[in-house]
Amino acid sequence: MAKRTPPREPDALAAREVDRLVSKLLGEIKVPFGSIGTRVLTQLADLKRILSTEYADAPALPQKPLLKELAQVVEKDIKQHIPTYGSLSDLGNPQLRSHLNKLFGPRELELRAERYTSGAGLSLRGFYCRADVGDKSKFVIFVNTAHHPGAVGATLGHELGHFIYGSLVGEKAAHTAFMEGAFANHLVEEDELFADSLVALAAYSPELIKKIGDVTNLKRGSSDRLFNSIKGAYDMMGRGHGLDLTKSETSAAWRVRYLTSMAHFFKLRCALYKSAGV
Repeated sequence: MAKRTPPREPDALAAREVDRLVSKLLGEIKVPFGSIGTRVLTQLADLKRILSTEYADAPALPQKPLLKELAQVVEKDIKQHIPTYGSLSDLGNPQLRSHLNKLFGPRELELRAERYTSGAGLSLRGFYCRADVGDKSKFVIFVNTAHHPGAVGATLGHELGHFIYGSLVGEKAAHTAFMEGAFANHLVEEDELFADSLVALAAYSPELIKKIGDVTNLKRGSSDRLFNSIKGAYDMMGRGHGLDLTKSETSAAWRVRYLTSMAHFFKLRCALYKSAGV
């Protein structure tokens, strides 16, 4: 596996461009500065890291052959069998489970979806692990349906990515993967970025990336272009999943977190197209 240089911290000029971009994005989703508390500041730190990073240079970006194989799985084995990708009705679909188990067997998969608000609460979007279910050892995907359906779909895709990664690359010993915390941390963890790549590939076709516009490194005067690209991706995904980040019933912290995940998947998708042509 070729080594890549870890992403560098942005210089002062890039940091100012990031601040300008973040200010415009917050205005777009109507998050008032007066509502920015500790939780929102934590989410903003993750958003700034994502916006300032050149994803094509991310140290954990999967290699081209692996990305091409994943792209084929997404097109032939996921999209064709999940026509309404991300809808809640698909989570317990026995035909979907049967197809995945046939494709990746004998690694049997169990899909579970429940509304979970106690304990870790909404901070737990989902997880993937190996567990004993009845008298069988299975790979389990759990998705927290207390989130917006669009976020639930992204979580399902991410955890499914872990299952596929184990089939193509190899399972980590005693591995449990939670979808929570900072997305920027995924840039140095190949299995996490691979799982995110499945979501990015399923959400955006190469044609849509060309239409919306690629992203570039932040430099003087570039924040407007990146803002327009991210806004285009948000407008498209929002319409497709009924997600409106301007609505006040969603807390400011979660509006910023959903925006961060959207920016992450979009920038990752651009990097996949740039690095592997998928």
